[in-house]
Amino acid sequence: MRLFAAVLAAISLWPAMAGAGGTIEAAQQAMTAAYGALAGKLGGAAKAHFEGDQARWLADLRACDIQPARKAECLEFRYRQRAGLIAVLAKEPYPFISQQAIVQSGEGPRGRYAVDSAYPRFDSPSPDFAETNRVFAGLAQTSLLDAIDTGLNCEVTQTFSLYRLAPFVASVTFWREWVGGTINIDLAGYLVDLSTGKVLEPQDVFLPGDGWRHRLAELVRRELAKDPPVADRRGEASDIGSIMRDVDARDYLFEDDRLVLSLSKVATERGMKGYEVEIPYAALKGVLRADGPLGSLLR
Repeated sequence: MRLFAAVLAAISLWPAMAGAGGTIEAAQQAMTAAYGALAGKLGGAAKAHFEGDQARWLADLRACDIQPARKAECLEFRYRQRAGLIAVLAKEPYPFISQQAIVQSGEGPRGRYAVDSAYPRFDSPSPDFAETNRVFAGLAQTSLLDAIDTGLNCEVTQTFSLYRLAPFVASVTFWREWVGGTINIDLAGYLVDLSTGKVLEPQDVFLPGDGWRHRLAELVRRELAKDPPVADRRGEASDIGSIMRDVDARDYLFEDDRLVLSLSKVATERGMKGYEVEIPYAALKGVLRADGPLGSLLR
């Protein structure tokens, strides 16, 4: 189980923590080494694509200029994040995934706003990723339009993590923070089939029937039962059906070694920004399709 309140504090304060974790120079050197290693292996269209993506990412570092007092920590964080992304891109075959961003600030009709939204774009000419790319670009564009309309010194930051779960399956998890009158955190997960260009649904990776839903509900119930009881909290264990009915496809965050379920209903009941339950893939052996997109995780 991942108590999101603690995670939120860590994420929201990443600049202060990042500075303690190492210097900008060390992070930059690690990223540059990772870039050089992959660029040296690639050739042809893959090399040209990767070099273009790196140039675009470097240009988007201007987002760190928005808050000069936090620029050093911002750069250190982004170098580390980029090195991690390059490590995923290095897994063969090269996936032709680029990092895009909307970096914009200004005065809207209701005041100043600042947006820094990163998102992936799938650039392989085959298969057709047009619809998938529209979804991801749309998330960032919507954030921009909402920020302009809201104003009032609001700041929107969106980052994403990429996981290569199989040679032709990529998982994208988004984290978005909206800072205005309040602080709102949003998580969203998408599983992309690199062989078809389509976004997969959770049921695509599980065995037919409802057995997998019952299994997830039981695992969630066990995790919730571990929390100390609170006098004014409703009996969540007996209401597990209601909790699971609120779980949407985007609440399934597929990471390297686990499935993370984002439970908005539990978060609301507990007055938290979010609440997550981690489920190791090993616990899903009986319900994951061995011949499905994530079947290789069971081997």
